[in-house]
Amino acid sequence: MNNSVKAILIENTADELRDVFLRCDAAVLERAREVRVRQGLPLAVTGDAGEFFLGAKGDRHRRPEGAFRPEAGHIAAMLSKLCNHSLYAYDAEIKNGHITIAGGHRIGLSGRVTVEDGRIKTIKHISGLSIRIARQVLGAADAVFPMIAGDFVRNTIIVSPPGCGKTTLLRDVVRRLSLAGHNIAVVDERSEIGGCHLGAAQNDLGPRTDVLDAAPKAAGMMLALRALSPQVIAVDEIGGSKDAEAIENMAGCGVAVICTLHGRSIADLRRRPALAPLIENKIFERYVFLTDKPAPGSICGVYDENLEVMRHDN
Repeated sequence: MNNSVKAILIENTADELRDVFLRCDAAVLERAREVRVRQGLPLAVTGDAGEFFLGAKGDRHRRPEGAFRPEAGHIAAMLSKLCNHSLYAYDAEIKNGHITIAGGHRIGLSGRVTVEDGRIKTIKHISGLSIRIARQVLGAADAVFPMIAGDFVRNTIIVSPPGCGKTTLLRDVVRRLSLAGHNIAVVDERSEIGGCHLGAAQNDLGPRTDVLDAAPKAAGMMLALRALSPQVIAVDEIGGSKDAEAIENMAGCGVAVICTLHGRSIADLRRRPALAPLIENKIFERYVFLTDKPAPGSICGVYDENLEVMRHDN
């Protein structure tokens, strides 16, 4: 598959929606980070220069008026192509709200959620696709890597609001640690770190990295510890008490943990009850905070285990 954004969109669409992308200047889509295809709503693209909308002739608009509005048939055809015309084969991913295609690109799904015994069984009548374009940024970790890895690898949490580059940074930390000689286990519940497609990582995670794709975080960390003998475990978007307990267990076993979390500040971390024991017991030795100003992945602060400033860029 051609991995340009325009080619990805053309290959996975049909009819009038495909024509929109065919007519659109490739340069317009070059730096797209996300494409939103919503039934009956304006076709939206978000990139480095902000959000814009695409018209039927592939023309770009700053306002939704005049934008192309996909219909149910366009979305159904696109989903079928994304799933290689076999929705059944992607049933487990659909249940989790997204699918991952070759290249590590992730498509979030919205629609009617079917629940059974209090658990999500699947998503039907899908009416929206959020296409997140995967771009590995080699060197993203250069600025903070010396603070994370020296004589040993320090337990590190990377914190930012959505879309500020925490997974990109995590991915590059993993690559750098692997290149430096560490055995890494990546527990990739959402298939975003490795961008696995059919079990194979699409991103460069280094020569000493094993990936547990689609594994629940807490259970996956314990499985990795037993089965893969890692020196470092990496996991994206921790949250609940089970994740926190698993991280504390890893620290007690001498395995370093590199993880991410949604948030903006130390105060946000303190509001998470599950994180309180980790902060109090100084499990994390490095706290890295990111922002999207002036660009996603910008570091706004690094703190040590005592929450004392090591670096502050704002």
